Amino acid sequence: MKKTVVFSLLFIIVATVAFADLTDGLYICAWGRGAFVPLWYESALQTYGKDPIADIDKKDAFKNGIGVTWDPLSQPRVDFRIMGFSEHVGFVVHVNSELALNYPGNGDNGAQLWVKPFGNDWLKMTVANQMVDDSLRGKVATDTGFENFILGGTMLSLKNKDMEPLNQDVIFNRFAGGRGSKDRANASNTSTHINSALYNVFFLNSSPIDGLFLGLMLQGDYPKTELEESWRQVQFGAGYQIADIGHVRAQFIGGYHGKYEYDPEKSVDPLQPSKIEAAFAFTMVENLVVDLGLKYWFPVTTISAAKSERINFRGIDIGLGANYGISDFNITFMGQVKSLGGYGGYSMDLAHVDGNDKSADSLTLAFNLIPSYDFSFGTLGLSMMLYTKTAAKDTEGNEMKDSVFTQWGAGAFYKKGFGKGYIKTGVTYTSAPIETRVLPDNKTETGANGRYQITIPIIFEYAFF
Repeated sequence: MKKTVVFSLLFIIVATVAFADLTDGLYICAWGRGAFVPLWYESALQTYGKDPIADIDKKDAFKNGIGVTWDPLSQPRVDFRIMGFSEHVGFVVHVNSELALNYPGNGDNGAQLWVKPFGNDWLKMTVANQMVDDSLRGKVATDTGFENFILGGTMLSLKNKDMEPLNQDVIFNRFAGGRGSKDRANASNTSTHINSALYNVFFLNSSPIDGLFLGLMLQGDYPKTELEESWRQVQFGAGYQIADIGHVRAQFIGGYHGKYEYDPEKSVDPLQPSKIEAAFAFTMVENLVVDLGLKYWFPVTTISAAKSERINFRGIDIGLGANYGISDFNITFMGQVKSLGGYGGYSMDLAHVDGNDKSADSLTLAFNLIPSYDFSFGTLGLSMMLYTKTAAKDTEGNEMKDSVFTQWGAGAFYKKGFGKGYIKTGVTYTSAPIETRVLPDNKTETGANGRYQITIPIIFEYAFF
C-alpha cells in the first residue's frame, strides 16, 4: 500500500510540472513506446516446401496484439526518469510501467547515485542497481521498432536462429550491467545483450581532456559476489573523438578465456567467452556517418571431469552501419557478419576431444536497408531486411546441411512527428524461413518451413528530454 501511495504521488508530480524543470538541479524526462497490431496474418504452415498434414496447420491465422515492439510478454512501455544534480553529487531514478509500477529502478538506468569528487569530468563514480551508458556505443541503428515486425524481432515470436536486432550494440556495445540472471556469464554475451550474471554496478568514468572518455564497470551483489568473479566480468573501454574526422573506440568485456575445469556447482552454462571490441566512426564527410566495429571472442577450453578437453571459439563478429541524409532524403544501412572463423559450436557439443577438430560454425549474415523521404505531410519509407546462415561443418569437416537458414522481409511505412513524439504505421511482410532437412536416405529437402506473415503495426512513441 505504501508503495502504491508513493508512486501515485510521483505521478501527480509528473503531471503537475508537465516535464518541466523543478529546480536548477532537478528535472524529469521520459520515453515510451507502445504498439497496436489490428491485423496480424499468418499463412498455412509449410514443412520444407510441402503442405501440412494436420488440419489445424492447413488453416490461415488472423490475430491482433498490443504491447512493445521488443517483447511479446511485456506491456506498452511508459517510463519517466527523475534526475538531480549539483557540482559534486547527483542521482537518477528510472521507472517504467512495462512490468509493474511497484518495482522502482526497473528501467534501463535503474536507481543511480553518482559523485564527482573534483567537481568536474576528471572523475565520476556511480553506484546503481543497474545502468547503461551510451558514450561509446555504436552510432548507427536500423532497429526502430517497425523492423521488429519485418524480421528479427521478438514481438512476432519468430524463430530467431541466433539473429539479433540491428541496433547500435552490433557495432560497439555500450556499458551496461546489473541485470543479474543465472543463465548469463558476462556483461555482453552476444553482440547486443546487456544482461549479466551479477547484480548492482560500480561505474567509474573520466574525461580528462576534450574528446577522451574512459570507463570501468564492475558488478557485484554485496556480500555474495566473490572478488574473482566480479573482476572476471569487468568491462573497460576507451574512446577518443578526433575533431572533424571520427570517433575511435576499444574495450574489453570480461567472461571466460583460457582453460576451465567445468564445475556444475559453480560454472555458468554455457561458459560465455570474453571479448575485445574495436570500432571507428567516420564523420569527415558532411551528412555521412559510417561506423565499423569488430568483436573478437577469446577461445575457451573446457576440461570435463574425465579430463577431456573441448575447445570453443566463437570467432569474429563484424558490424557496419552507415547513414546519409541530404535535404529531405535519408538512407540508413546496417550489416553484420557473425562467427567468422568460429568452430566448436556455442554449446561446445561439436568439438573433438582429441584435438583433431575440423568443425566450423555457421556464418551468419544480416543486413537492413531503410530509405525514406520527408514530405510536408510526414515521412514515407521502405525497410528491407535479410538474415541467412551458411552450413556449419561437423568435427570431420562435413557440411551440416540442416544448419542452413534464410529469411527475408520488407515493409513500407508512414511516420508523422508531433514534436515530442510520433506515430508510425505501415504494412510488413515476413517470409517463412527457408531451411533444409536431411532425410534417412541422406537426401535433403529444402523449402519454406513455417508460415509467412503480414502485419499492419501502429507504433506510438514519445520522448520528453
